[in-house]
Amino acid sequence: MLYAEEVSVRFGGLTAVDRVSLHIVPDEIHAIIGPNGAGKSTFFNAISGINKPSEGKITFQGKDITGLKQHQVAQMGIGRTFQNIKLFGSMTVMENVLCGYHQHVKSGLVHDLFGLPSQMREEAELLERCKELLARVELYDKRMMKANNLPYGEQRKLEIVRAMATGPKLLMLDEPAAGMNPSETEELKQFIRKINAEGLTILLIEHDVKMVMSLADTITVLDHGSKIAEGSADEVKNDEKVIEAYLGKSYRR
Repeated sequence: MLYAEEVSVRFGGLTAVDRVSLHIVPDEIHAIIGPNGAGKSTFFNAISGINKPSEGKITFQGKDITGLKQHQVAQMGIGRTFQNIKLFGSMTVMENVLCGYHQHVKSGLVHDLFGLPSQMREEAELLERCKELLARVELYDKRMMKANNLPYGEQRKLEIVRAMATGPKLLMLDEPAAGMNPSETEELKQFIRKINAEGLTILLIEHDVKMVMSLADTITVLDHGSKIAEGSADEVKNDEKVIEAYLGKSYRR
């Protein structure tokens, strides 16, 4: 589904990502882990259009997306969330999700100003799709609540749902469990498994190693901007480079 080939990202004289290659296959959950400063978020940003790669090539479903802008990457079928929650707190749950559908809207300013039938039909269709999505992820009953009134775990969930509303084939999650307690983390893990089982390919960055090891099909490990290991949970947690750089001896078999 996605190939990143020898991708490097430099900021002045600093190399944040150094010739990292990644291959994501459809329907898998692929995780990227590593210590702080390893280049994980910078690499994420290179895929999603925030940072332009200094070198290398990124292809998605056979199409070159290297250096495309964020909205162009989203239109190609890649959605993402961010480490810090970026919901519209004063808007309702439903309004937040509707924002995710905006790139699918076909009616323009004239249609909106005059309330043409085509615009009204499209609005009704989007509302119905929004309700169906919220019902699917068990947030329908809270659709009229303000986003900032949701519990923290559900705010995280809502951000993922809003990204899902863009219609992605690949969903990128940047530290989705950040700030969650064990109960919220477990609920999130089951939620990610559910949407993956429904056909959504997942790429995530996560510091909760226990969660990653029990969730991901494939794990890529970065350290100082370079890939040092890749494989299944068993392969990664017994890799000497990974143990030394990140996991520590407690993960040694």
